[in-house]
Amino acid sequence: MRRSQLTLVAAAGAALVMAACQTDPISGPSKIIGEPLLDMTLGPAGNSVFPSFFGARITTAAARDTIEFTVRALPPTGAGATYQIMLVDTASGNATAATSRIIRTVRNRRPVNRDSSVATTKVDTSTAAQFSVGDTATTVVIRIANTAIPSYNRVVLRSSGEGAVPATVGAARTGFLSFRYKTGTTYAIFGNMFGSFAKATADRLPFAVSAYVIGASFWGDQVRISFRNLVRPPAGFRYAAWMVDERTGVAVRLGGILSPVPENKPLDDADLGTGAWYTSVGVSEAQVRGDMKALGVVPQDFTFLTLALEPYGGSAPPTRPGTAFVLSAAIPASVVLRSASPGKVFGSVTSATGKSLLNTTVYLQGIGAMVPGLVGSASATGTWQFRAVPTGVYKAYAIPFGDAVIRDSATVTVGSKMVGGSLAGDSVFVTLRIP
Repeated sequence: MRRSQLTLVAAAGAALVMAACQTDPISGPSKIIGEPLLDMTLGPAGNSVFPSFFGARITTAAARDTIEFTVRALPPTGAGATYQIMLVDTASGNATAATSRIIRTVRNRRPVNRDSSVATTKVDTSTAAQFSVGDTATTVVIRIANTAIPSYNRVVLRSSGEGAVPATVGAARTGFLSFRYKTGTTYAIFGNMFGSFAKATADRLPFAVSAYVIGASFWGDQVRISFRNLVRPPAGFRYAAWMVDERTGVAVRLGGILSPVPENKPLDDADLGTGAWYTSVGVSEAQVRGDMKALGVVPQDFTFLTLALEPYGGSAPPTRPGTAFVLSAAIPASVVLRSASPGKVFGSVTSATGKSLLNTTVYLQGIGAMVPGLVGSASATGTWQFRAVPTGVYKAYAIPFGDAVIRDSATVTVGSKMVGGSLAGDSVFVTLRIP
């Protein structure tokens, strides 16, 4: 999944920490004086997908009363938070919440045999001027049917973290995604922008990945990252650091950006706030200090670290990072080597009705993942196995040969144990049943 080419260098190579009382022929005696330091190379994320519009259109009816568009790659919202839909007239600054037909579609890919797969689709519809997003695979179709459309000229999406939809907009930035649908008396879709919207073009701030990474490292149980000149996030968004395991889909939030030591003040208002660390377009200095021990995680259980954009508002942060990755780094190989060797998941498929078990499709999918991981087929006696399964939590699924429906599933936890002084993944037996 990750295709990142990390081009902004934070630091290169691992720090060498000498054992206590060792003697070096050049530098002499040395000893450990602090936590082990391991640097990471942090740069622009190659696997990032930022929110965008596509397929926007306006009806050709005389009333010009319907606008329809699709939004993809919206980061998940936290508990109680929503995205808001509004119409804006850039001449007067007038704005209004736009009640819309909202069609949320979640796509989840699964196999039907070892060589092919299908995408299962769940559609959720509602009518409102706001909506939430719970999953990274969500696509949202929005249909605005309103006779007030001719009184405005632009569609703007904003986060509820900014508060209620205002009656007017001015020089102050608001909203994160916008497009124009009317110029004078001419109706046409153009000017898509991801970034902070404002009434005047000169006051807007399109979002672009731009930052100077001073350092990024694992320091004992902490993750420490220092930046300069981060572009302000779009209005209604903030920066947050996450560690993600692409194998299982598990993600843990390390925390938002802070002002430099010793102040360590949260900079969650970097989108629109004022203060010593902000310029008109950026954050002059910032840091991340994530405490892995407090979170109960270890870095070897993850594959990459990222600084991502997330909407704020509601009673809690999002539980998933979305795909709006700004900067990313692979977990260093020396850390990954500390993880347990892969385990084994094997089992059987049974049938109470005597149905043939040969070529029953069995697959594993990480609890937090939207695509299958390992796929195999059962033998004539219903046995199956996966020999190299990373530690983590999965779902095992069974689809009989010639069928297209999941008939049984089970939760599988591959833990670890010490074998010959090294960590190794467990062997787990699972029984699946088909009617």
